[in-house]
Amino acid sequence: MNTKSHKFNKLVISAAVMAGIFVVNAGTVLASDITPANVEYLVNSERTYYGLHPLKVDTALNTAAQTKTTDMLRRNYFDHFAHGLSPWDFIEKADYNYLYAGENLAMNFQTSEGMVSAWMNSPLHRANILNPDYTDMGIGVVKGVYSENGEVSDTIMVDNMFGRRKPAILEAFNKFISKIAEMYKF
Repeated sequence: MNTKSHKFNKLVISAAVMAGIFVVNAGTVLASDITPANVEYLVNSERTYYGLHPLKVDTALNTAAQTKTTDMLRRNYFDHFAHGLSPWDFIEKADYNYLYAGENLAMNFQTSEGMVSAWMNSPLHRANILNPDYTDMGIGVVKGVYSENGEVSDTIMVDNMFGRRKPAILEAFNKFISKIAEMYKF
């Protein structure tokens, strides 16, 4: 075999191997597991792409979102409002005093990218992700068994809660008004 041909074949094989490695790595990046960290990254990527500040993860909103997803799976429902509870009930119970709050739910997605893409293609979910009034988010991810219409399947439920805390002065004012109302039994 001549040396030029051998070097050329080696170059082609090296390029093919590198391309294969790139494709495998790109595939991994484009198909990530559904985890709170991946959801946070993708939601904040969408926000920064549209010129908005990224949201910070708030422990109280994380608790609210995780509690809600656990409750949905335990009681076998998938809804913003069920069993006399709203998303705001979970948020308040987690001691997040909100000025603004919202919620995105998802179920039966295989990747974080697929889920966030579906949210971005839904006007109401997209509005939550791109709402400039929000400063915080919390993410609950629960894997388990869900049944619907007699069919039982493994699933992943996700709750992405959004919010902005009340300013301290407004919080103090609300407490003051509550005390007056208690005094006069309003």
